[in-house]
Amino acid sequence: MRIMLDHPLVNAVIRFDGERILGVSLSGDHDDRISEGVPEFVRETVLKMERLLDGEMVEFDLSRVDLSVCTPYQLRVLRVVSGIPWGSTMSYGELAEAAGGSPRSAGSALAANPFPIIIPCHRVIRSDGSPGGYQGGTELKRILLKKEGAL
Repeated sequence: MRIMLDHPLVNAVIRFDGERILGVSLSGDHDDRISEGVPEFVRETVLKMERLLDGEMVEFDLSRVDLSVCTPYQLRVLRVVSGIPWGSTMSYGELAEAAGGSPRSAGSALAANPFPIIIPCHRVIRSDGSPGGYQGGTELKRILLKKEGAL
């Protein structure tokens, strides 16, 4: 099943089953909406995503996120990234050092992050302080970092 997050900054599609969130796409242009059949944990996640996009500090329950599609290296990267606090950033090089691998491989793992916003890959930036790439676009990444006070 899936549900649409319709926010002025981005449209996102959140895929889920009865137990877990299966993925988030920031390029969604579907018109599915929150309905009565959506589990409470999914509703809460969508509301937290909206609050984060509005600039509010939130914490996500990662126990409901299905990480089984991730490679072992991607799991290491996403675990490190999920620990980056609100208002903070980490460079791709620092991430690579913490997770093992190269900055390029860390960036590739983030590019394939199936849970953008929930796992805050927007908090990873280039070593020169510039935002770098993001699934939702560089401008959205810049906006999120500014809302968090990290830029």
